[in-house]
Amino acid sequence: MRRHDVKRHRLLCLVLLGTAAFPQLAWANAGTPLMWAAALHLLFGNALIGLGEGLLLARIFSAPQWTCALVMTLANYVSAWLGFLFLQRDLVPMDLTNAWLWFWIMVVATYVMTLVLEWPFVAWCLRRTQGWFRRSLRASLVVQSASYVLLFGWYWMASEASLYTKMDVVEAAALSLPESVLVYYIDPADGDVYSRRLAGGTEHKAFELDSTGRNDRLFVRASTADADCWDLVARLQNQDDRVPRFVVVATNMHVEAPPDVRGTRTDPPDHEGTWLNFGPARQLGTAGRGQWEFWAGFWPLEGLQATHTPTGEQVRFSYETPFAAWAIRNLVHLPADKALFQLGNDQICAFDPATRRVALLWRGRGPVPVIAREAAGRPGDGAAPAE
Repeated sequence: MRRHDVKRHRLLCLVLLGTAAFPQLAWANAGTPLMWAAALHLLFGNALIGLGEGLLLARIFSAPQWTCALVMTLANYVSAWLGFLFLQRDLVPMDLTNAWLWFWIMVVATYVMTLVLEWPFVAWCLRRTQGWFRRSLRASLVVQSASYVLLFGWYWMASEASLYTKMDVVEAAALSLPESVLVYYIDPADGDVYSRRLAGGTEHKAFELDSTGRNDRLFVRASTADADCWDLVARLQNQDDRVPRFVVVATNMHVEAPPDVRGTRTDPPDHEGTWLNFGPARQLGTAGRGQWEFWAGFWPLEGLQATHTPTGEQVRFSYETPFAAWAIRNLVHLPADKALFQLGNDQICAFDPATRRVALLWRGRGPVPVIAREAAGRPGDGAAPAE
């Protein structure tokens, strides 16, 4: 994790750990502040919130003090855990284009859910008072509003939304992407391999793969038949992740392609799945002669960082909130200093650091961009298909 980029998050993480009286130190690879914030809230925070709500309820609405404290503590544990289970389900069709709107919708929705789930507990505390029904509605609104503001601030400090607060989400056409680049990817709808021009165009099915795993991806390796060519290979998840399955999608492709450098550092080569395909961007074509360098972090919080080599300027964005957390994977440095990457499970996106623009291209997993060589064209050379 880059310390100068996430200083406030590390400080928060240390504060959270100290609050929970954990003796060990906090390291960057031990999780993110949002993970710790959620864990502390679910395990210990509900007791403090319930105590505060109970005392506030008793003071304003003249109810038994300790009865209210105990009942509201139970109410907070019930509503928090039910809400946590609710958020684990992919009920909302979020993607890059609408997640910021859905964030605020979910803020309101979880507030309403809290009111509904905890109202019976408030009503029970006021059941013996005159006009208890109306009073319980008003009391629930008062105490839940007070605690929800505190909870929102707690999670906001631990979250990161610079993808929306510091970047511009635009249409793909606004990025002026290289027209020579063709992208192979796995379509999550049917699990097959498709190809598509980066700058736009229709998709073409290249191979029936039947991929089902979110960790599946494509990569290229040197062809055994021609050292000047590449083979396109799918890395598929098995029940035993230590023994993945490899399927050759295309052979002897006479193209420029970004090699899977990390996979060749071991003998035999160890090509990891999408989940562990992070770090420095692989380079395609003339990308190495550009003015930017790209790096993807492991945690969603670390996101994508671009460094302008002549000046040292850094541009970084990430997205990790209680409602969605998207890691950056399968990062490739394109010509013209653009970046192609997978956002979350199945969003293929592009990024222009100079203009701080990000665009969703289409849905897919494990993208591999290639550029057909001008010398290609021999029958059977496996060059990228023309469109």
